[in-house]
Amino acid sequence: MKFPVLSRSPLFSGLSDAEIDGIFESVNYRSRSFPAGAVVVIAGEEISSVMIVLSGSVRGEMTDLTGKTIKIEDVYPPQALAAAFIYGRDARYPVNVIANADTELLIIGKSEFLTLMNNDRRLLLNYLTAVCTRALFLSDRLRFLSFRTIREKYAHYISSLPGAISGRVVNNRTQQELADYFGVTRPSLARAVSEMESEGLISVDRREVRILDIRRLSSLSGT
Repeated sequence: MKFPVLSRSPLFSGLSDAEIDGIFESVNYRSRSFPAGAVVVIAGEEISSVMIVLSGSVRGEMTDLTGKTIKIEDVYPPQALAAAFIYGRDARYPVNVIANADTELLIIGKSEFLTLMNNDRRLLLNYLTAVCTRALFLSDRLRFLSFRTIREKYAHYISSLPGAISGRVVNNRTQQELADYFGVTRPSLARAVSEMESEGLISVDRREVRILDIRRLSSLSGT
């Protein structure tokens, strides 16, 4: 198979390896490599193609009015960039995209990919599913960014993890990764978490977080 990673791509779900190979025999495409730290696209840049991460990873980030950089998400193989925006009117990238590591992207023109979807209903349904999933993610992310304090952001994040209702969750992000996700410094995050522990809201043991006062935590997170 030319691009083995695509067998795991949501866009090609339900297609056999042979069918995916057949697609790339009938469509124009190219791949492009970016070194770690390189700018892949700039916010506001026109979206002219479907870009899928083949290897490495990229991150979407934006800068607020104070100049602070906020990471929106990391994108790993075999996800597509800005899937929910590709076919919008005057479609443009909503955030800057930066390579986290040496990264290779598969690039297919929008019109070419539209033809593929017209020819195979499975591709069309996969794309619509991907768009709906992204819309839900972006809605939740916007709500998250509306929180003003680190405590509110942390409370919302913990409350959204699997197992929160039982009072015990596992945080799979490092403190630095979480600080980047919140758009704050690691010491500021550590101080806020420590304060929440001192107040009896939570108890943290490495990656495990116990929710000690779910009512007060819910009040902070708005849930």
